[in-house]
Amino acid sequence: MITKNQFENLISKNESSVLDFKREFYNFKKDKDKSATSKFVKDVISFSNTIRTETSFIIFGIQELNDGEIEVIGIIDKIDDAILQDKIKDKVFPRPIFSFYTIKYDKKQFGILEFPIEKYETPIVPIVKDLKGLESGKAYYRNGTSNTEANTYDSIRINDWLKSLPKKEELNSLNDEISNYIRELTKCEQKLSVIISDLFSLSKRYKLDKLKSFCLAEIQGIDSLRNQDSEYRNQKVFISYNKIDINPYSFVKSTVNLVVKEMENNKDFFESKILMHYPIIEIESSLERLIESPNSYATIKSDTKLLLGMKKKHDLYIYTFPDNFNSLYRNIRQKAIDILMRI
Repeated sequence: MITKNQFENLISKNESSVLDFKREFYNFKKDKDKSATSKFVKDVISFSNTIRTETSFIIFGIQELNDGEIEVIGIIDKIDDAILQDKIKDKVFPRPIFSFYTIKYDKKQFGILEFPIEKYETPIVPIVKDLKGLESGKAYYRNGTSNTEANTYDSIRINDWLKSLPKKEELNSLNDEISNYIRELTKCEQKLSVIISDLFSLSKRYKLDKLKSFCLAEIQGIDSLRNQDSEYRNQKVFISYNKIDINPYSFVKSTVNLVVKEMENNKDFFESKILMHYPIIEIESSLERLIESPNSYATIKSDTKLLLGMKKKHDLYIYTFPDNFNSLYRNIRQKAIDILMRI
């Protein structure tokens, strides 16, 4: 069952192969010719057979207009999920897994048909002959925003996709492993480098591409300083065109707060967000050094072309502090949790 925030996100999208809006629910009360049942069965078959990487939905009480905008109407029908399950059970094979429920939003009620990704032995097909628009033994799927009869090539693709999906026991095992890793990450007891190495193995075993990309980036370091998917690694630092002795007075004990204040009041320094591209091992090494010297700071040499994208190249000096590395480490940990939560 989706949350109100997820519902709001769904209705902000356009119709697609995994999302359909319907103004009204199927009119089963006036269904002597079984046209409503036929439409329902075809929708269930089509959404279940569609090759995808995410759960698909039909939302009732929403109408998409010609200009792409939506009209939020709502429904008044009271429908029981059990009735829909009963309507489908003897009309198709294999029996599809889906759920129906209602959600209240903006003082209106909406119906949701939700189709999770499931591994079936074969593509789902009708097994009765009296449903208008459906041919017994034929597979149907979503082609863009339409339900379409699958040709031979389409059926092979759907069948191959179903075969590639993990079995139920594998999914249960994956869910258990993910739960364990989230627990380890939230406990903050084990080094991230160890957990991320284990997650990399997990990503390869279950073909989790997004997790794999994240782990590789953390193990190897971020390749591009303009990687849009790496905002969690951005940190606010001080930058200067000159390498300056921040605390030249030997009789004054240097502290982080003192150094920061000196930079804030010095016109040769300016604050900017940069992407910290270091591998996780280097970040942990820096954190270990900072534990021994909590009032230390690091100076990194860069240039205007690399850091700021300028045409001319001039030396730049970046000044980082313990808070930068502590914040970066927390962000990487949270990013790992976020990715795992979405699997």
